[in-house]
Amino acid sequence: NPSSVAVVGASENPSIGRSVVENLRHIGFGGTIAPVNPKYAEVLGLECRPSLTDLDISPDVVVFCVGARRVLESYRLLPGIGAAGAVIFDGGFAEAGPSGRELQAEIAAISRSAGIVLCGPNCMGYLNPAGATAAYAQLVHDPGQLHGNVGLVSQSGSVCIGLMSDTRRFGFSTIVSSGNEAVVTTADYIDHLVDDRSTGVIAVFSEYIADPEHFVAALDLAAAAGKPVVVLKAGRTPRSQRAVTSHTGALCGSAPVFSALLRAHRAIEVKGLDELTEVLAACQAAHLPAGHRASVVTASGGLVELMLDTAPTVGIELPPLSAADRGAVESFMGPVPGEGNPLDAWGSGHFETNLPKVLEVARASDDIDVVVFPNDAFDDQPMGGWDFGRAYTPWLAASAAASDKPHYQLNTRPGLMHRTQVELLASGGGATLGGLRQGLSAIARLADFSLWRPRPALDGTPSQHRVAALLAGGDRPAIHEYDSKRVLRGYGVPVASEQMVTSVAEAQGAAAEVGFPVALKALSDRAAHKSDLGLVKLGIVDAESLERAWDDLAANVEEQGLEAAGVLVQEMVAGGVEVLVGVSRDADFGLVLALGPGGVAADLSEPDEVARRVLPLGVGDAADMVRESSRLCRMLSGFRGQPPADVDALVGCIEALAGFAWAEREQLAEVDLNPVVVLPDGRGCAVVDALIVPRSAEPEEETHGC
Repeated sequence: NPSSVAVVGASENPSIGRSVVENLRHIGFGGTIAPVNPKYAEVLGLECRPSLTDLDISPDVVVFCVGARRVLESYRLLPGIGAAGAVIFDGGFAEAGPSGRELQAEIAAISRSAGIVLCGPNCMGYLNPAGATAAYAQLVHDPGQLHGNVGLVSQSGSVCIGLMSDTRRFGFSTIVSSGNEAVVTTADYIDHLVDDRSTGVIAVFSEYIADPEHFVAALDLAAAAGKPVVVLKAGRTPRSQRAVTSHTGALCGSAPVFSALLRAHRAIEVKGLDELTEVLAACQAAHLPAGHRASVVTASGGLVELMLDTAPTVGIELPPLSAADRGAVESFMGPVPGEGNPLDAWGSGHFETNLPKVLEVARASDDIDVVVFPNDAFDDQPMGGWDFGRAYTPWLAASAAASDKPHYQLNTRPGLMHRTQVELLASGGGATLGGLRQGLSAIARLADFSLWRPRPALDGTPSQHRVAALLAGGDRPAIHEYDSKRVLRGYGVPVASEQMVTSVAEAQGAAAEVGFPVALKALSDRAAHKSDLGLVKLGIVDAESLERAWDDLAANVEEQGLEAAGVLVQEMVAGGVEVLVGVSRDADFGLVLALGPGGVAADLSEPDEVARRVLPLGVGDAADMVRESSRLCRMLSGFRGQPPADVDALVGCIEALAGFAWAEREQLAEVDLNPVVVLPDGRGCAVVDALIVPRSAEPEEETHGC
């Protein structure tokens, strides 16, 4: 909310320099506008100064409407004139290679040294309709249409342009095109919008996160304030990741890790602009859905079937009418076919009589969280008429006004809506959505937001400094299986019965004690993947076959040029489900726990078959991870006639691993338990193979944000 804005490169000609001045006037800016350009004595009737040093004010904001190479000379003047903030539109900075990075670094250094708040560079600037101020590159024709409760932060200017092109259902409190975020970041803008009374929901389009720790803190601030943060992040595929790097000069990070982080901190993730738009539209209802149970009232049997097909795929529940609700509906509409939800309110043909009464039953029902009325209407539609919509929309609006449950008019396809209908429904606190899948999904996401509760971290496990002790004798590229399991056992992770030996005679004694059949594994810190190198022998059933296996292992160790620390004699664990549980270090968000199908299936798992959490784990997170890993959950529940697995034991193993990893986090790069064999219910689970990679062995990475 500046009181004065200086515009470097202001112009009389059609240009960004002219648009910025015109925007300030159009939006109703009441402060001082100070054009700066040595070519003009006056710009749009305002006195124009040749240089920033000629101003007789200390501008709150200086807007740079000049090319990248001309910015630095004037930018160096900002501390001397007492400027508080700046906006740089042009590109050619960090995204443009080494010279651009140097230029951006110098501008950032000036800003931080002088306390100057910088938006950009490589951005469109900002619009603040609520505060009647702007420093935006594109001309604003009708500022009145922009007003609303959505605070938008986008690293892409085109996404800002696209979202502002349609304000029929929602407008904006603030729009920020943040660009390269050389100084002020997405997290800073979220902090501001959380405190902004004009903002009810925050939308974020992100290509990378410049300061991950601050970003997480900003999400937590929004969660505590009850403001939804809806995030669309680019960079989910290798090609889009490369595009992000070329566009912004930053790395976009791991999409699955980012998704897990958003979920843990109450943010709503969407996968496309259509989903983002519908969630923002759903936020315009007077109330958020308290749960996923929807009452769907229709005027069409065909829509009943479509809703039944679509709702369960996006997380919306359609509970059958209770006996009491069925009786209430049948008292005025006659017999209700099927389960009564969705309910075709046409009934006996008296829709105008039935609909208000059906809505009354729905909003009063204890079994319902949200009321949905699917129907299509469109401005200038070539067939039908507005008479029908003019009749039912006031009923829907009246029902919304009388209820603490959100009411939605749901058009069956995205983009369809009748402007008058949208306005009528909004007057009662209802909202209009588009697309069965997109609209219902938006409702489900808001229900998730409402039901989210902060989870306390699991009781902290004190560090036993076991990894540091193993590294005391010198750096190890990896900690071999036997030593890894000794460390893990000390933290309560269940491991298979085994002994380490150094001779075939010791192996025979160990096998007799462990019990045939056994496995033999050669141990070396430099053989992380033992099976690929022929260093594992399975299913050894007697002393004679053990001796042959020993000789084969010895030959393979010599062939690989390895120095073995010993040989592991391990029980064969059979009759269970193989699971992978691992920990890796994300460059931005730290240690991440992953759970999915194990054994050879681990390499074939799709992203949605692996559940992830950023450590430390919260209470209940491990059990949720088991449910989220779709294929694994089916395998554990008794797949193809197999008995159900001991899920409680697996949850305990996950929590024990998480406790170990967090306790010794300063020493860890990776931990890999693959497989963990989960035995039938009541018989526990056992880690069959394990590997710890210490942080000292991790290659150094330059971190640019995620």
